[in-house]
Amino acid sequence: MDYISRRLLENLFGKDKLRFSSNVVGIAKNKNVSYSKFSIPGVTHKSAVNSLHYLRRKKIIEYREIGNKIKIILTEDGKKKILYYKIDDLDIKKSQKWDGKWHIIAFDIPEKHKSARNALADKMRELGLVLFQKSLWIYPFYCKDEMDFVAEVFNIGKYVHYIIVESITNDKLLRSKFGI
Repeated sequence: MDYISRRLLENLFGKDKLRFSSNVVGIAKNKNVSYSKFSIPGVTHKSAVNSLHYLRRKKIIEYREIGNKIKIILTEDGKKKILYYKIDDLDIKKSQKWDGKWHIIAFDIPEKHKSARNALADKMRELGLVLFQKSLWIYPFYCKDEMDFVAEVFNIGKYVHYIIVESITNDKLLRSKFGI
């Protein structure tokens, strides 16, 4: 999917909060749609409309007629696309002060989900978590919501567990890695 289609989806369905339907984007006229007032900031009208047609052909979005107005709805495939975009932008908000607790993510993901397991590990590394032992990652700040989201996007939530502990033996190396 190209840059304009991604911008279009973000504009229609939100970048920060996830919505699955847009506001009214067009007027229905005899089974055709008029997009005269439809626009996306920074994208030409023609490019935006072409992207709408592309996304509809790819079954990412569908149109719903409400009276004489057109509303755009994400299909199930579209919802997955949006979630993948959201995961690309995911970041863990760090607290100003460490509360002295370690946040551990443990998982035992079956071999048949190997690609999801690898994607989860890559995302945790990207977010700054540290591999403590095989399938055991650690972070000094609360990150349950972010880890739950990532696990659900990869459809492996039932294999991923979140643990909070107050102490770990010999945690000096961990403290130095996280600068605490």
